[in-house]
Amino acid sequence: MRRVILFTVMLGLFLPLWAQEIPLTSDSFAHWYPQWSADGNWVTYQKLDGTGYRQIYRIPSADGTETPLTSDSYDHYEPQWSSDGNWVVYHKYDGTGYRQIYKVSSGGGIETGLTGDSYDHKYPQWSPDGNWVVYQKLDGTGYPQIYKIPSGGGAEILLTSDSYDHYEPQWSSDGNWIVYHKTDAVGYRQIYKVSSAGGTETPLTSDSYHHSYPEWSPDGNWVVYEKSTSYLQIYKVSSTGGAETPLTSDSFDHHDPQWSFDGNWIVYYRDDASTYDQIYKVPSTGGSDTALTSDSYDHQDPQWSPDGNWIVYVKLDATGYSQIYKVSSDAGIEETEIGNNQAGTISVYPNLLTGNTPVRLSLSKKGYVEVSVYGISGRLVYHNGPVQWSEVSHVLHLKDLQNGLYFLKVKLDGHSVGKEKLIIFR
Repeated sequence: MRRVILFTVMLGLFLPLWAQEIPLTSDSFAHWYPQWSADGNWVTYQKLDGTGYRQIYRIPSADGTETPLTSDSYDHYEPQWSSDGNWVVYHKYDGTGYRQIYKVSSGGGIETGLTGDSYDHKYPQWSPDGNWVVYQKLDGTGYPQIYKIPSGGGAEILLTSDSYDHYEPQWSSDGNWIVYHKTDAVGYRQIYKVSSAGGTETPLTSDSYHHSYPEWSPDGNWVVYEKSTSYLQIYKVSSTGGAETPLTSDSFDHHDPQWSFDGNWIVYYRDDASTYDQIYKVPSTGGSDTALTSDSYDHQDPQWSPDGNWIVYVKLDATGYSQIYKVSSDAGIEETEIGNNQAGTISVYPNLLTGNTPVRLSLSKKGYVEVSVYGISGRLVYHNGPVQWSEVSHVLHLKDLQNGLYFLKVKLDGHSVGKEKLIIFR
C-alpha cells in the first residue's frame, strides 16, 4: 500500500530554504564573467592575477584547481566556450593598440588572433556549429557594427553598415539569426535581428525606452532583455516582433537576463531591498520572482549550467575580491507572510492519501495559479503554471515523488497564498 500523509504547518511560521552558495575561487584576485562549458564540467572566466593583467582561466565546475589559459602582458576579456569545448574565444587588448578577437585551446597553449586591424573588436560569440564567431567592431563608419569571421581564421564579413551603434550580438540556437541592441534614429536602444548571412535588419522593439542585452530563448521563439522604464525591468518579445511582455514590474533594477536551457526560467541579478545585488529567477511565462541568494554581498553575472541544476555568478565576498560562486538553481523558497492576504486562502484535501489518490487543492477564488513542490534541500521537484483556473478546485498528481519530506507552495495571480508540508510514506 502506498500512503501519503499531509501535515499543515501554521502559515507565517514557515522558514525559507536556501541552498548553500559554493565558492569556486577564494584568492586575493578579482574574477569576472564566468561561462559554462557545453558539457557543464568547466567554468571559464577572466581574472586580474599576479601578472597585473586580466587573464583567461578555467576551473572544474565541481570545484578544484584553477588553470590559466593565457599569461602574457595584455588584458583579456569576456571568454566564451566553443560548442565542442575545445576552444575559448575572447577579445584582447594586444600589441596593435586595439581590442582584437583571439582564441586559445581550452587546455591552454598558444593564442591565435582572428583579427588584427586598426579597429576595436568586442564581445565575441561562437556560432552553435562552431564555424563562426560574431562580434561588434568599431569600424571605419565610426559606429560599432556587427561582423562575423570564420573561427578557423579568414576574412571578416560585415552584417550591418548604417550610421547607428550596434552592440552585444547573440546567435540564435539554429545559427540563422543574430540579435543585438541598436541605437535608433530617435536615440533609443532597440532590439534588432539580422540574418547571420547578412541582409536587412529587423526591429523587434520600437517604443521610447532603452532596450539592452538581448538573449535568445533556446527554441528561438523569444528574445529576453532589459528595458529601462522607471526601473530596469525584464521583458521578452517574440523573435518575429510584436507586443512586448513584462516579466518583472517592481521598484528595483533588474540586470543581465539569461534563459535556462529548458526555456522555463530566466535568471538575472536584481538590486533589492537589502541594497545588495542578489541572484533571482522568474518563470519565462511570467509570475513571481524567487531569490537564490540573500546575504550582504553583491552578486552579479549569473549563468545557467547546461543541465539546468546550477547557477554560476560573481560575488564580491568577504575576501574583498570578486569570486566565482555557484548555487543550486532550485534554491530559494522565498519567505512570505501569508495570514489573510489579498490573494486568498488554500486548503488541501484529503489529509491522508493512499495509492495514487491525487491531492485536491481548493482556493478561495479563481485566477492564474502556480504550484511548486520542493524537497527538503530546497530543490524544485514539481512545477506547474502559472495557468488559469476556471474553478476554485484542482487535482494535483504527485505519484512519482519518492519517500521523504516536501513543501508544497501555491501562488494565485503572482501572490503566495499558502505553503504545506508533505510527508510521503509508502
